[in-house]
Amino acid sequence: MATLDLREVPGFSSLILDYVHDFGRLSSYYARNPRRDDEYATLAGLCGDRDYRRADLRATLLAQQAAWDAPAAVRQRIDELCRPDGLAVCTGQQTGLFGGPLFTVYKALTAIALAERLRQSLRRPVVPLFWMASEDHDVAEADHVHVADRNANLAQVRHTAWQSPHGFMPANLQLGPAIRETLEHLRALLPVTEFSDAVYDALARAYAPDRTLSHAFAHWMTHLLGETGLVLVDAADPDLKRMAGGVFRRELEEAPRTSAAILEVSQSLRASGYAAQIEARPDGVNCFLLQRGRRPLVRDAAGFRLRDTGETIPAASLYRTAQESPERFSPNVALRPIVQDTLFPTLAYVAGPGELAYFAQLRPLYAAFEVPMPVIVPRATLSLLEPRITQLLTRFRLGLHDLTAEPEQLASRILRAQLPPDLEATLAAARQGVDEIFRRIGDAVAAVDPTLKATAGQAGGHIKGHLDQLAKKAVQALKRREADTGQQLQRLREALMPGGKLQERVYPSLPYLAKYGFALVRTLREQIAGPGWAHQLVPIPSDAHSASESRATAPSESSP
Repeated sequence: MATLDLREVPGFSSLILDYVHDFGRLSSYYARNPRRDDEYATLAGLCGDRDYRRADLRATLLAQQAAWDAPAAVRQRIDELCRPDGLAVCTGQQTGLFGGPLFTVYKALTAIALAERLRQSLRRPVVPLFWMASEDHDVAEADHVHVADRNANLAQVRHTAWQSPHGFMPANLQLGPAIRETLEHLRALLPVTEFSDAVYDALARAYAPDRTLSHAFAHWMTHLLGETGLVLVDAADPDLKRMAGGVFRRELEEAPRTSAAILEVSQSLRASGYAAQIEARPDGVNCFLLQRGRRPLVRDAAGFRLRDTGETIPAASLYRTAQESPERFSPNVALRPIVQDTLFPTLAYVAGPGELAYFAQLRPLYAAFEVPMPVIVPRATLSLLEPRITQLLTRFRLGLHDLTAEPEQLASRILRAQLPPDLEATLAAARQGVDEIFRRIGDAVAAVDPTLKATAGQAGGHIKGHLDQLAKKAVQALKRREADTGQQLQRLREALMPGGKLQERVYPSLPYLAKYGFALVRTLREQIAGPGWAHQLVPIPSDAHSASESRATAPSESSP
């Protein structure tokens, strides 16, 4: 397995690159240095001094796991987490259709690997948790996946016929009978192999019509990773919100001071040359009221106001609602980590690039809520290289940055580079030689008849024209030999940089599972040993490729 420095990989911001390579520039924004192992021991001590509602957490988490048929390994991890010395490594993601992009699995596997490493070093139970952010996004952000069609073009599969009213969130959005049609649409795009039926059947069982999007996601992730002991946490669970109710009450009481603190950090980040990921408002409240969807709140002199409608709510009334019915609130992107780390003894959070950037703005919130800020570690970042893709990369001598160009431009550049190295020089020398020869001929014949000098020049021009035609035919011959270059580059680009984005940010795991079977999850687990300090290029063995293609109906390179 090869690795690439993140500076060689497109799509990573300057903040991410400094976090990985020059943490000192960012140390004031984060509470812990992610490269120092002693930070975890310090945090373990801080978590040990805090009170967590472990018995209540155990009951709630076990009930959640029963809803999606989690195996015994998960129940065992919950028991360990809820011991007095239990600790957690957290990660999370939106509950996207059919499991969302590949990086969702990579985040989970990073948390699993880091938890196991810390379990060994701290000699304490450290449990991987996956926070299902089923209230954190609009349906339009989660109702589709992208796959490559039979012609290696990026295709979208979207589910729109929800069996729920408009405005619902994935936490309570029922898939409905139309999910069967969406599944069939997806199936028509997946490669047909000895593994594809089993993968499709497992997916269809998870994404049953009577399930919500978030619970279907939980069933699918449990099928993929349940045996690792990964604990999926339904963040929309009313019982969890009641356990964290004090966070909502405190946010309402403190607002908008908490938003002002975020704004202050945002200004500092911008002054240092970084972008601010969270766009806070001076009057903002970092939680939503759940009332026919998620309703954003703002603070004003009259109390609170629904930002979308302008409806006012007296402060005393909203405080009472938070006290009596905390399940009617949902944290925004800034408050979500505070809720999570109030509930769980969190040593580390495995973050994607966007999350890692917004954690830079949250240190004041952790201080305001008196919650220890965990170590923030970057998730593993990978590109899966199928055998044919590996061959094409080697053949064309390309890197990921090259694949951000359009295939036609790239093909032209490659074809020029493949011309014999001395051909252009030879033709250029020949043109100069023709010019010199016919200059001398022109001088000689001009002594006989001055009008013949122009004729000599024209003759030389004709010969140079023939040389140009010869060069053009040479290029055409090369293009004939490499007639499929553009198509191959298109396949290469769509496999590794679809739409100009990293593979892991676009494709789901499904096409790869259909080709190589669920054993691919084990391969990924072996490759992901911890945080993503570099980008991994993970080749899929050629023997797996051969087996999966035995019944394939389309060329392998046409799929991601």
